[in-house]
Amino acid sequence: MLDAIGKELKVTRLKKDLSIEKVAKDFNLNKETLRRYEKNSSGLSVERLEELLAYYRVDRFIFFQNVCEYMHDLKE
Repeated sequence: MLDAIGKELKVTRLKKDLSIEKVAKDFNLNKETLRRYEKNSSGLSVERLEELLAYYRVDRFIFFQNVCEYMHDLKE
């Protein structure tokens, strides 16, 4: 599931036409940290996830629905 969350974060950022540099700067993060969130190689807290979803203006329900769909597609 964690891989799916990272993948969906990246997809969401790209759909919003935001560069990794812009998001990292707005969150005062190193862009490598954001990349690790998107690749799920670094721990992403629930609080940070909530902040990113608010920044992207994405409803949590829709975000996790997309995550679940991605996970379902992997099982097939």
